[in-house]
Formats: sequence, C-alpha cells, structure tokens
Amino acid sequence: MANYLQASVNAEQLLAQDYQREDITAGVIHLGVGAFHRAHQAVYFDRLLAQPGNQHWGLIGVNIRPQDSQAFDQFVKQQGEYVLKTMAADGVTQYEHIRSIIGQIDGAQAPEEVDKAMAGANIQLVTSTVTEGGYYLDENRALMLDHPAIKGDIEGGRNTLYAFLYAGLKLRSQTSKAKITLLCCDNLRHNGELLETGLMQFLAAKQDSELAQWVEANVSFPCSMVDRITPKPSPQHMQDVQQRFGVADEMTVMGEDFIQWVVEDNFSGEKPALEQVGVQLVNKVDPFEEAKIRILNAGHTCVTYQAALKGLTYFDEAMRDDELQQYFADFVGQDAIPALGESIVDLVPYAKVIGQRFSNSNIGDTVERICSDGYAKFPIFVYPTLEAIYRQGGTPNKTIRGIASWFTFIQLTKQGKLATQYHEPSSQAVAAFTFDEAGIKAFTTDSFLWGNIPTEFPDFVSRLNEEIQTSMAKYS
Repeated sequence: MANYLQASVNAEQLLAQDYQREDITAGVIHLGVGAFHRAHQAVYFDRLLAQPGNQHWGLIGVNIRPQDSQAFDQFVKQQGEYVLKTMAADGVTQYEHIRSIIGQIDGAQAPEEVDKAMAGANIQLVTSTVTEGGYYLDENRALMLDHPAIKGDIEGGRNTLYAFLYAGLKLRSQTSKAKITLLCCDNLRHNGELLETGLMQFLAAKQDSELAQWVEANVSFPCSMVDRITPKPSPQHMQDVQQRFGVADEMTVMGEDFIQWVVEDNFSGEKPALEQVGVQLVNKVDPFEEAKIRILNAGHTCVTYQAALKGLTYFDEAMRDDELQQYFADFVGQDAIPALGESIVDLVPYAKVIGQRFSNSNIGDTVERICSDGYAKFPIFVYPTLEAIYRQGGTPNKTIRGIASWFTFIQLTKQGKLATQYHEPSSQAVAAFTFDEAGIKAFTTDSFLWGNIPTEFPDFVSRLNEEIQTSMAKYS
C-alpha cells in the first residue's frame, strides 16, 4: 500500500505517523480485527509507535471467525494497512494511514500460527474485541457449558476466544513462560473480570489445573472502557479514499472525531506507555465505564428500536426527530443519571456531548446495525438503570418504553413489516417472545434479561405489559 501512497498526487492530505514500518516489531496480539478495533486500539498504537523507544508495540491482528475469513483475506493482501476516515459533526474530515497492524493471522485457517505468536516472549499484551455475546456468560457469570460453541471448544475445537487463549497460553506456559496481560476491549461492565471468570471456568472444564495455576500467577486481566462511534464499513468511504488518494484500499474504516480509552493500571508484563498518546490509565475504570454504558450504550439501545419502528435508516435521523430527541433527553435525565448517582464523571455535560455525537450526520451509523444483538445488549446496557431506579423507589418509565419498543420491533420484523432487518445471534431465545399471553409473559419475566426485577418488583411486569400494548397499537 505504501507504493500506492507514494504515487498519489493527493498524498499530502493523507496523514501518517512518523515511523518506518520496517523498524517495528510486534508486542501485542489482537483477537477480532473488526472495524471498531481498526478505528480505536489500532489508532492508539499507531500513535504510540511514533514515540521514541516504543517501536516494539506493533500489533498482530488475528481473525478467529470462519465467516470473516474472506474479508480478512483482503486485509492480509493489504498487509494490515488501511485508511481511517474521521468525520466531525461540522463536516471537517481527516484521513490517516494506519500501519500499526504489522502482522496478520487468520486463526480460523491456521490456529497453530496464533498459538506460536501468543507463546512468544515479545508479546506482552493480548487485546480482544469479539462483541458482547462472544464471552458466553449467563447472568450469573457462569460459562455456558452447554452452548455448542463452548462444548466444541472443550472437546478441542476452535470456536471462541477461550479456545485460542487456552492453546496460546498453554504453549506459552511450556516455552517462554513470560508474564502477559489480557486486555478486554468490549462493551462489558467489568470486562476484565468477566474475561478472567470465563477463561478460568473454561480451564476448569478442560480439567487443566496446571495451566490454571500458571495463569493465576502470570496473567492479569485489567478492565477497560472504550468509546468511538464506528459504523459498519461503507463502499462510499472506500470509493472516496480510492479516488482521492489513488490507493487500492478496500479496508477503509470510518469513525467520529471523538475517541476515548480508559484502562485499569494492572499489567503483568511490560506496560505500553499509552498515556503518552491520550489513553487514561486509572486505578478504577468503573465510573467511566458506568457512565458510558448507561448513557451512550443504553441510549443507543433504547432509542434505536423506536427509530426502526418509525422507518428511520440512520441514527442521526433519530436525534433530529422531535419525539425521539425528547425521549433521549428524558431517558437520560429521568432514569440514567439518577440511577448512576454520585460520579467523578460530570454526567450532565457528558450526556450533552453524547447527544451531539449521536447527531453527527456524517457518521451514517445505521439503525439496523445498532438494532442487532438485542438479547445480549439489554442485560448489559439497560438492566442496571432499570434495577437502580426501582431500588431507589421510583419507576423507570422511559427505560420501560425503550424495552417495549424492542418487543414491538421483534414482532414487526417477524411479520416482515419493517425495512430494518434484525440480526440476532440469540434468535432461539427471542423466538419465545410472541405477541400473545405466553409470549409476553416469557419476555417480561425473562431472568437473563431482567434478573429478579419481575419477582421483586411486580409493577415492572404490569408496566411493561401496558407499554407493549401501547407500542404495538401505535406501530402495527
């Protein structure tokens, strides 16, 4: 790709960090090289590589899903290089040539190559973005041992990140024996703790007590909070980059101009000096994590199904719809912020910034993308506000309305009445939520989604039922 860039007449418009790629060595493995990683963690490491003495923090990007192998093959052809297009709300656009992913391994095709890389003493850090549902933990943080993917991995398969971590750490414990940090970068509350909990249960299921002891002594699992709105890659942005710079980049990724990464300062091996490039290293991630999950992620989730029911295509359109704009303000002001209580984060200005980010029409983030994977999102993003308001003695009316809109969305997509498609990995669980007495009861009392709320606060069941009836009447 570098040769194309050198030939480009517009190369001066394409920013690049000041380092020579041939001087870079790998210090990090990343599992799950999707658009978000390429617009977020890879960008921070790209900046770090330009800092003196940090040339050993290059990334090895690993694909672990067979269904992503075709797209990853193009990434390999581009040697892990691509252009990041950043668009601000005022239309200011910036282009960056990202080169930090110096190695690429398709673990779905060559898993043993991932093991070898993870065993190397040069690798100090393994990061991961495999989506919320990729950790296979139930509401009690128990690993779903009956799930076909987990069962297959316990028997020696390679379906989940646990199988890759198991094999790589096993080889590492037998060869280099070097300490290592596993840093989860997904939108999970206490994500480092959850990764550790899931992995240790996986090792127990594998009956590998020796490796479990080694992990306890040599591996750390810091929590982190990541934030940058990154839409699904679009041909529109690829064409823009190709025409503007004359490069054969088919992996262009686009994101908003806001970027944040907060990491718990808990590293087993060498710690990258990410604070030099804007990462916040803190003792406790919780306040930042809670604010982001309960305002941004929950706001996205509670608004998006209503946007879909209104036939909107892009999320910024929802934030220019008077009804939905008011709903978001009410959800945050009446439910989310009161549920959070005291915080070191200044919540009102923080929520205002999020509202502005949601309104960025240049992002083009689709309602359909945000609607996906609802069954995994509601327990993580929305449930905490629901529970907190009830325990405070209130009624989370706006939250319940958002939940009801999801139920209505499920019904109307089943009936083929919406243009928005529903991509739901947990489709089997959602199939029980039918628009009849049994289906509504299954939805309003689902313990994975709502924990003990339906039994401790029966008003939740009746209020949600009322909102479902209202929503179905409004949009059917």
